[in-house]
Amino acid sequence: MSTPSAVIADVRQLLRGEPVFLAGSLVAADVYGMGNAFTDVDLFCPTGNVLVAVGQKLLDNGYSFVDRFDRVWARWLRYGFKTWHTNSLKLMSPSGVEHNLVYKLTDGHPTTSLGQVIESFDFGLLGVGWDLETDTFRDMRGYLFPDIWAAAQQASRSMLPFKASAQARMPAAQIALPMMPSKRANWRAGFISQYNGLREVGRYAKYHGYGYDLSLVKDDLVEGYWGASSYFTTHFDAEKQMLGKIYEAIALHIEGDNISELVQASKTIDYKDSLDSIMEALE
Repeated sequence: MSTPSAVIADVRQLLRGEPVFLAGSLVAADVYGMGNAFTDVDLFCPTGNVLVAVGQKLLDNGYSFVDRFDRVWARWLRYGFKTWHTNSLKLMSPSGVEHNLVYKLTDGHPTTSLGQVIESFDFGLLGVGWDLETDTFRDMRGYLFPDIWAAAQQASRSMLPFKASAQARMPAAQIALPMMPSKRANWRAGFISQYNGLREVGRYAKYHGYGYDLSLVKDDLVEGYWGASSYFTTHFDAEKQMLGKIYEAIALHIEGDNISELVQASKTIDYKDSLDSIMEALE
């Protein structure tokens, strides 16, 4: 696979001037120097119209549909997007890199700026991205985590010669960041939807496998899973009680750094299966 910087350069060249935001694991891999710590290119569109227009542009430039997304495309063209929370289109570039076009709603409204896209992510390490319309790179980590960022800058300055360049005094990219502020508040209070709660464990395992420092994310997740487990295990509904047991098992695995078990569980879980099946995958 091409390097993150090379893939980003190709995307910028093709989509410069389009109202699209490039963010996610690809940009993080480039910023953090994590090599091939990405599986696809995430392109976020502020409207459904932009998704269709950019999708057609990619198709015109030799991209092809992944799996059965040609059928998704056909339905969109005929019936529109309806009320789905997230709409995505997967296309393969001529060089073999998967591109994921996304139009999604966050808190009931479209994400119409790069800042909104970044803040909709779960992990703070993803606080970077490109606004392709203006071909501008944005780093929001200092804005989102001012205290952590200021401490990292101070530590970096104290370790370098006084006359070191401003760029050299910037904090090392690989600093531990928690979850995004809005996500963090909800998670630590145990306000976790079933959809998000069951999928977060896979995301955590994936980024842990990439090599990122997730020590602060770990603390957020464990706090959240235990809080949600405490609530659901005493729920009157048997299915909610099972969900509470699942969250307890996940919390224990994360606490014990049992990453291989989390990876295996995320691969075997069919999230449409019964909660009993999910529980078995985590045991």
